[in-house]
Amino acid sequence: MDNKQTGIKDSTFGDHARIEINQHINSPRQNQAIPSNVHSGSKNFVGREEELKKIEKALTQGQGVIVCAVEGLGGVGKTELALQYAQLHKGEYAAQYWLNLREMGLAQAVVTLAAPYIALPESMQAASLEAQAAWYWQNWLPAQGKLLVILDDVTDLKDIPQQARPLDSRFQLLVTTRRRKLGSQFVEIELKVSEVEVLLLLRKLLGDVRVERELAIAKEICKYLGYLPLAVELAGRYLQLDQSIKLAKYQQQLHITHESLDLLEPEDIGATRGVIAAFELSWEKLGETTSQVAMLLGLFDPAEIPWYLVEDIAKELNFGEQEIRAARKQLNNLYLLKALDDEWTKFEVHSLVREFMLWKLEQSQQANDFKKAFAATLAEISAQLPYQAHRDMIIAFEPNIPHVKEVANKFLDYLNDEDFCNPLNALIRFYRDQGQ
Repeated sequence: MDNKQTGIKDSTFGDHARIEINQHINSPRQNQAIPSNVHSGSKNFVGREEELKKIEKALTQGQGVIVCAVEGLGGVGKTELALQYAQLHKGEYAAQYWLNLREMGLAQAVVTLAAPYIALPESMQAASLEAQAAWYWQNWLPAQGKLLVILDDVTDLKDIPQQARPLDSRFQLLVTTRRRKLGSQFVEIELKVSEVEVLLLLRKLLGDVRVERELAIAKEICKYLGYLPLAVELAGRYLQLDQSIKLAKYQQQLHITHESLDLLEPEDIGATRGVIAAFELSWEKLGETTSQVAMLLGLFDPAEIPWYLVEDIAKELNFGEQEIRAARKQLNNLYLLKALDDEWTKFEVHSLVREFMLWKLEQSQQANDFKKAFAATLAEISAQLPYQAHRDMIIAFEPNIPHVKEVANKFLDYLNDEDFCNPLNALIRFYRDQGQ
């Protein structure tokens, strides 16, 4: 069908496009509403009331098309929160649409969703994906009422370019992402972990009686799992399927590669992947140097990490200063590293992420080199604590202690004879000079 047949003089968007599609009266897809495709959330969902209120406020108090971005580490519950919001507010929308952007950009996702229901005019069929997406947005059905669009797992701002987003103010966009500060124009909600909420989740899965019977162990399991909802739900489901397993016994076996942290029965819980698979999605985005710095971080104790230690060890491995800074930025942006101060001198790594990083290191050919550099650098720093240290020296040295302990407990075999005693002597002096 050409423009003469439709009476259209050009292929611009807006009213002309609406006229053209309305004239496709013989199309079997004419006037078919695009059905909502947002599925129900997990029946095990608990808590997050504050975050749900923040989303509602962000989407209802702004002007025009509001984009609310839910950010956080893989497995922290971003997707589940979006599903729960959609379910909670279902009656307020004419329709709700779910677009997974892990494998494709927004334009392709829009075209893929809309094409079976709305016939694309012939004049638009050779247009770019972004132009086709814009046309679909302008001709979207139903024509009345608010529409919620959830863009799940956005990895980069370029995946949702301006020209592929809807312009009509009746659209509300809820984005989930592993990226920190995805867009300056977005309302951002960072999801954090909570001991209280994951313990409630474990109680919901195992029952109050079983959890109370070994409450201290249950709390230790949640702590080991870094209070990550995905990990706790997977562990809880594993224990739910075998009532004979004591929590204490399970705790002894628990490791990031334990089968309980893999996805065994996806139909029974809200998760779509296991813990390692969830972290792998972020790992795939790392550059070569960044992944090496990440593996180095896996050697540290799960405590506050002074960044100068990372820099010193990385230099021992011949990393350039700019490479280290770029790696730090990328790891922070992907929630694989968290700055504890505005000057970026102190960081922490989520406990399970640290295990994942160490697991990655153990599979690499660089494991021994990294361990030697780690041990040697901490041994050298240990030697700087004098025999009788005054109070200021003790305070300055204290951030190193957890990592010196890691060397003393696990990596002495990687030290030469000259440096072997340095970590042990530093620990003795540190505690002795405090009367311990």
